[in-house]
Amino acid sequence: MKIFISIFIIIFLSQCGYKSVYENIEKKDIKIVSQKIDGDKSISSLVRTELKKNSKEESKNLYIVEAKTNYSKSIISKDKTGKATDLKLSVKINFKVKFNENIKNYIFEETLNIENSLDTYEQRNYENNLKRNFVSSIVDKLVLKLVNLEW
Repeated sequence: MKIFISIFIIIFLSQCGYKSVYENIEKKDIKIVSQKIDGDKSISSLVRTELKKNSKEESKNLYIVEAKTNYSKSIISKDKTGKATDLKLSVKINFKVKFNENIKNYIFEETLNIENSLDTYEQRNYENNLKRNFVSSIVDKLVLKLVNLEW
């Protein structure tokens, strides 16, 4: 009886219709050329690098991308002495994508609230890692949109 139930569960679960959202990213056949990237210098540099990573040089599907980046760091709360205890980090990127004669605009934003550290070196490293993660996530979202895009 246990064998029958186990086989039934395996068959039932294998037929659930699960399909990965990122399945098409692995099969991407796109070439992304970053034409103009303005805004925050470090974020813009990270965007250029990430776009290059997600581009196939031999592809015939050429996407020309322009971007405007914005990074903000704001204080959420302070302690009794006036020192910032909690911060809000935000990266916002506006993409303008040209494919053939068509143009599409995309806006992506990543935000995270963090605690301010007393160690400034460690805080700076943590913020830089967050910037890299934000940009990587945003570029992945853009590539997913481009791969699934119907012009």
